[in-house]
Amino acid sequence: MNKIIYSLGIVATLVATALALTACEENDFDKIGTSSNTPPKVTSPVSVGDVNATILEVKERYCSSSATATHKRNDKNFYSRCDEDLVITGVVVANDISGNLYQTLLLRNIEPTGEDQCIILGVKNTCLYPYFPLGQRIKVNLKGLWLGVYSLVPRIGQPTLSSYGNMNLGPMLFELLRTNVELVGAPDLSAPELRPVDLTGVAGDEWLRSDTNRKYYYTPRLATIGGSIREVSVANRNTLEYGSETDFPELYGKPESLSPNGKKIFAPYELHDKGFSVDRTIELYSNNTVVNLRTSTKIELSYKELPEDGHNYTGILTYYDNWQMQLRDINDVYPHLQ
Repeated sequence: MNKIIYSLGIVATLVATALALTACEENDFDKIGTSSNTPPKVTSPVSVGDVNATILEVKERYCSSSATATHKRNDKNFYSRCDEDLVITGVVVANDISGNLYQTLLLRNIEPTGEDQCIILGVKNTCLYPYFPLGQRIKVNLKGLWLGVYSLVPRIGQPTLSSYGNMNLGPMLFELLRTNVELVGAPDLSAPELRPVDLTGVAGDEWLRSDTNRKYYYTPRLATIGGSIREVSVANRNTLEYGSETDFPELYGKPESLSPNGKKIFAPYELHDKGFSVDRTIELYSNNTVVNLRTSTKIELSYKELPEDGHNYTGILTYYDNWQMQLRDINDVYPHLQ
């Protein structure tokens, strides 16, 4: 009998201890979870230096020509290491909040002179937006980082070996944010950098058709274009495309998935390419210019129905053999859903 009572006493003590520990853990969790809605700081706790260069100056030096690059795969992919304290500033105008942009931040800065430039900052992380919300100004010390172009698009990052065995300018390590990137103030949703360049009219169409604008100086940029998607025009609306990626035989010959309403969607999985994305074609209102609308599969936006009428689209505009746009999130095409 005494043994039973002794055993029960031990059990009671263990239960009480467990409850006490659980209570402590809950209190600690509550403290962490409710004391602040902001994520932990991953950028430099001290200044990375005074701004001493513009985005344009950096692009002209590292992104304008492969002739001066220290590493070159071809004229569309080259890069060099920065070995001096060059510090630029920019406002985050695109991030990875929707999943459509991968390991990508788009920085834009409008100088007092009116100079308006963007560059991509690649960071090896799949959840950047809590640390870099839209409207957040940052400074980047480029020393130790790499600059150049990937598929003709100016960017900051570091060399990365691709799945095809090529060395390209990929994203920099997440840990380097701690030494090379500094937050400046709080996010400002009224920042002029967040207003996209308007390319929706006739003048915008002419600008896109001009060969002189298809260069590093004008790409990447945050822009709005207007037009209709070719794949849902009256002539093509009921014509289904079929998967053609031989690397994915389970999809070969399978028609594209439709919405529950039987409508075409942005990025049916059956049509994905090796980048797990789908290209749709925006015909601008003049019908003389087209822009590829590139959307990742298996994200919220990929399942949305394609607008069947004329529409405006906002996103990152780049040029590689053709103009290409990537939307930042669903509000770039359906702003009424905000």
